[in-house]
Amino acid sequence: MRNRFVLGLALTALTGLTSIEANAADQTLKAPPESASKKAILQQNSDFFYPQLTLQSSVSYAYSDQNTLNLNGFLALGAIFLGNINISKVNSSIYTFTESAYYPISNRLQLVFNVPIVYRQSVYQIGGAGDASNSYSQATVSSGGPRLGDISFGGYYQIFKESKNWPSLTGSLLITAPTGINPYGIKVYQPDANNSNLTVPTSLPTGNGVWTLTPGLSFVATSDPAIFFGSVSYYYNLNKNFPDISTTMGEIQPGEVALGNAFQYSLGVAFALNDRLSLSTSFADRIQSDTQIRTPGGPWTTLVGSGANVAIANVGMTYAFNSKTSLIMNLGAGITSSAPSFQLTATIPYNF
Repeated sequence: MRNRFVLGLALTALTGLTSIEANAADQTLKAPPESASKKAILQQNSDFFYPQLTLQSSVSYAYSDQNTLNLNGFLALGAIFLGNINISKVNSSIYTFTESAYYPISNRLQLVFNVPIVYRQSVYQIGGAGDASNSYSQATVSSGGPRLGDISFGGYYQIFKESKNWPSLTGSLLITAPTGINPYGIKVYQPDANNSNLTVPTSLPTGNGVWTLTPGLSFVATSDPAIFFGSVSYYYNLNKNFPDISTTMGEIQPGEVALGNAFQYSLGVAFALNDRLSLSTSFADRIQSDTQIRTPGGPWTTLVGSGANVAIANVGMTYAFNSKTSLIMNLGAGITSSAPSFQLTATIPYNF
């Protein structure tokens, strides 16, 4: 009788353990793997570091048009304008191809290297040809073909991983080298001898011309099916001396340039619709202070109008082909006058 009782207890315990193991197995099977679309969203916002080398190709097109009213004359009796009224138009297009490499040192530290190729073209139009305000002159200026832009490199470090109550936090530091064509010393000239109102540069730059340090912080918070993200960064530009900063044809004037520093922030939300497709919307704003220049031995002079507020509203789509490759499309619409009218970007990361 005693042996039967012990045997019954043993069978009951064994059955219970088997049931617990089965329930645990069911729970493991029911926990869905992280979707490829979610991985793509996290990678784009510096939160998900792949364990392999990642190459990323990006193509963007930015277009902007500006209309400016030019008054050449004076006010009579405080209300009547006497003189010429002209409207100048500038239509600008910027094509940028960027190849990037991301290399993970650990699951929290990732290095990045960016190489941009830039082509710029601007069309200038203004009235006043032959002293007639309704007769326009036009000139087209470009960067002279695709040219190397400013190369950048640096790293991302995940400070905190996302928990139940706190979002993930990633710090970054990027260094931008002045490898592109700088804008200082580019001369301006009058392409139409019959219209002194039209003056244009001889070429367009593809870089800022100075070294830039960009520290930043980004966060990601998941609340299925939504993923919230945001970032703040500061662009610190180092002063640099140039052999020529004059825009006057035939004149050479050395000088020092203090390019205005900038602060940028962004906020957005993305929704993973299924395993492959996600949609996102975001807002980014970059506020840049005025640039200052000085000649040797002279005082600093502020360039009027060199400051800017570039605000852009973005909508995006991410489609993951598989666990290694995805397509990220983004359309940005400029909100402020300093921002491009629109910007379209296509990005394809490939994880080895």
